Amino acid sequence: MTPELVELEFVRRLEFPPSIVFDALIDAELIVGWLAHADVDAIVGGSYDLVWLTSSSFPPTRGTITHLEEPTALTVDTDNRGSFHFELETFEGGPRGTSTILTTSVTVSLDSAFVPRVSADWQSNLDQLDALLRGHPVDWSNWDRDRSKAWREYLTAAGGR
Repeated sequence: MTPELVELEFVRRLEFPPSIVFDALIDAELIVGWLAHADVDAIVGGSYDLVWLTSSSFPPTRGTITHLEEPTALTVDTDNRGSFHFELETFEGGPRGTSTILTTSVTVSLDSAFVPRVSADWQSNLDQLDALLRGHPVDWSNWDRDRSKAWREYLTAAGGR
């Protein structure tokens, strides 16, 4: 199969102001609570390097921040996971008075057979982001027990096996 350029988009409403959500996207100590171990230099041209914690078989990802507008936008181009872009929009309402509509766009070149897996990964990551913001960072040593069922449900819903 020939890789093709795939664009995926996920929209979540998070019941926290954009400034709090944005911090979880650029602060390495917060990123490890929902995505991966991170080394981030939060400037345009800065690094956004990730070491995946759900599987030792995933190679580390070297990324570069190509767009940063605090607290409304972040784009990262990577060496092996394509490009991901976060847009944060203020939404009035919710228990804190202000919430965030987070739109995550992922553009990656891959075989169509892997699209459900990438979709499941990002859906699960965004669940983990929401949990982190609510005070429940991922316990990576128990990820399989705590989170693999939801990941498998996302995989099935996206047409994967």
